[in-house]
Amino acid sequence: QVKRMLEAPQAKRFVEQFTDQWLDLQALDRVAVNPQFYPDFKDRTKDAMRLESQSFFTEILHNNLSALNFIDSDFTMLNERLAKHYGIVGVTGNAMQRVPLLPEHRRGGLITHGSMLVGNSTGEDSHPIDRAVWILERLLDDPPSPPPTNVPTLDSETPGFAQLTLKEQLGVHRKDPACANCHRKIDPWGIPLEQYDATGLYRTEAVRLTAKKKGQTRNKVEKAPLDSFDTMPDGQTINGVEELKAYLLNEKKDEFARAMVSKMTTYALGRSFEFTDEEAVKKLTKDFKKRDYRLDHLINSIVTSKLFLTR
Repeated sequence: QVKRMLEAPQAKRFVEQFTDQWLDLQALDRVAVNPQFYPDFKDRTKDAMRLESQSFFTEILHNNLSALNFIDSDFTMLNERLAKHYGIVGVTGNAMQRVPLLPEHRRGGLITHGSMLVGNSTGEDSHPIDRAVWILERLLDDPPSPPPTNVPTLDSETPGFAQLTLKEQLGVHRKDPACANCHRKIDPWGIPLEQYDATGLYRTEAVRLTAKKKGQTRNKVEKAPLDSFDTMPDGQTINGVEELKAYLLNEKKDEFARAMVSKMTTYALGRSFEFTDEEAVKKLTKDFKKRDYRLDHLINSIVTSKLFLTR
């Protein structure tokens, strides 16, 4: 019955609702891409980005693929509009289709999807903190504590500030003892994604609006350096998105498995976990890993579990 229901047309609603909730795809609507920075970006590209993530989930679900593809994959789902935006040739038509990825595409996995990169940007530049929190919360189910209410903002109007890398700018917070501990745990997850701009495209330089003097309107676009190198809380160094994905696969696979079980089970139950659910979650996670991280097996395990049947 589970297999029949997943193959039914109505399962599309499940995919849309679950991916919107899990991946926070609504974030795309909350970000306005600044045309001063990206005059060629069209807002309708966001629709294709949302479909990329939803179609990617469907492809993994219906083709018996490992959920580890969510961390890194050799394919993605594109239509002509999104392929052109990414600079990938050979894709035609409006329908989403599976497209093999080459190393020079610099894609693969959810953290290089436009939905994540644009949804966790300022619309002008990347936002390494938001991107880091997204990874911790969505892929590892380990969200950081909310920042204290008195955290100072970065003074972007200070002359010369735009010429600093984002990591150097965040160093302002790291100098504050109240902020340093949290930033050491959060920043390394977002800094490697500095290689992608606010429209989700790979870059080698940042683009910023600057003012000649403090207090003046920012109206001059200038280039700024990038730094995608940082040190994880466990001491391992990461430089760029490929090393970040390798770190997730090599060091955080167990955490990802439990996170996937947690996200899917809380969606199925319609509530958050309670202390008494812990043993059931451990069992589901063990079975998920044993079944090669397959989503169809996970869904079947959840709906036949005592946790679900007695909800």
